[in-house]
Amino acid sequence: MRTPAPAAAHRLSLTAGVVSAVVLLCLLVASPAHARPPVDPHENEDTALPLLRDAAAAARARSYSGVQFVTTWGRGQSSTSLVDISHTPGQGSVLTLPATGNRPGGRVHTGSGGGTVNGVMAAPSEAMLGILAVNYRVAQAGSGTVCGREARIVEVLRTNGTPAARFWIDSDSHLVLRREIIDARGRITHASAFIDLRVNPPGPASATAAGASAPGPLRPEALESVRARGWRFPGTLPGRLELFLAKDGSSAEGRYLHLGYSDGLSVVSVFVQPGSLDTAKLTGWREQRQGGHSVWVRDTPQQETVWESGGHVYTLLADAPADTVEGAIGALPHVDRPSLWDRLRRGLEKVVSWVNPFG
Repeated sequence: MRTPAPAAAHRLSLTAGVVSAVVLLCLLVASPAHARPPVDPHENEDTALPLLRDAAAAARARSYSGVQFVTTWGRGQSSTSLVDISHTPGQGSVLTLPATGNRPGGRVHTGSGGGTVNGVMAAPSEAMLGILAVNYRVAQAGSGTVCGREARIVEVLRTNGTPAARFWIDSDSHLVLRREIIDARGRITHASAFIDLRVNPPGPASATAAGASAPGPLRPEALESVRARGWRFPGTLPGRLELFLAKDGSSAEGRYLHLGYSDGLSVVSVFVQPGSLDTAKLTGWREQRQGGHSVWVRDTPQQETVWESGGHVYTLLADAPADTVEGAIGALPHVDRPSLWDRLRRGLEKVVSWVNPFG
């Protein structure tokens, strides 16, 4: 299988069964945020957007390390893991995944940009925050405690007033301590939270990172430059996902394209590379229908999905609800391979045409 070189950095699986049910119950249920009355969507409208912007800046500028749990519900099951996180301003984060009985451990370096798909979207770019402000309302929702630290709770609300996400922002460091993504039915689809966090005092690197501007919106000239090199891709995907990242390059395996889509909360990353998909080597993957097409999936928090279309291999990684992922898969290019029955039918039609060429 030929896959995009950048995607390899994201392919470490986060396996289930690492965190006990007792720990998860305490983290997900004990917060007072779930016991309070619903937020009036007309109160404090968008007053908390600066809190998210400050949190994104803190995630870039502060040096910190700790342990975070990440849980994803989707595709009929849940996947949970513990992740050791170490962040250095200007260099990005290193995520260390411990080995389990089923999968080896490893490390993932996320780089210094925001909007990752590792379930730790702590530093969204300014472009993503701009998209979020268009699609949602942002309101303060009281206070709480995460891993012994006081936090301000922020709710991201849909136009009908229902919550789409909750963030617990550290009152001291402004880092995001906990995050929940909630689907339209009110179900939590993604949850991540620190169970241990050490924040280092600000240093010279922190001051430099704090002074640096956050990644801005995708410039039209940059987008046209990528398209001028022959790449074709949609500017939007279903679920109000807008293109905020488009860059191409080359590696030892050939050319590749990296696309990023977001509605301000969910992130869908797509890697495209010329080549063919060797399904015989997809150990641990299974074939299924998604978005009306045949694809190969692996159950991880990144909801890894891969398929071949038109001489290219598409790899999709997502930090998004399952229905959002399925909509994105359906909107991307697909040239499905003919099934065995289709091949037999076409062969029979050819034989018939030989027997009766005038029929």
